[in-house]
Amino acid sequence: MKAIRIVAALGVAVMTVALFFGFTGGDFTGEGGEILDLVWGRISLIDLYVGIALFGAFVVWRERSVGIASAWIAAFIVLGNLATALYVLIAAMRSVTVEEMLSRAR
Repeated sequence: MKAIRIVAALGVAVMTVALFFGFTGGDFTGEGGEILDLVWGRISLIDLYVGIALFGAFVVWRERSVGIASAWIAAFIVLGNLATALYVLIAAMRSVTVEEMLSRAR
């Protein structure tokens, strides 16, 4: 569990810094359009949304509340893997074992 917590915490930190630099140093509207003009830019976007769908399905299964699951999925769409890493970190912090972390929330 310790390794999962460390990796998730590092993911939160790295994505926070990356998003900060991206939003303060880049032009999301202009550069985003250029990225989507590239084949690999579109493939990366497809990859992102397939990941959101897969992890979102896990969250829908795991969470007891539709509202909580919906809020997390919205966070995944807006914040990408920052939200995914945060979800994993919170689940790991609330769990004693990996099995408990991967099971349905109490």
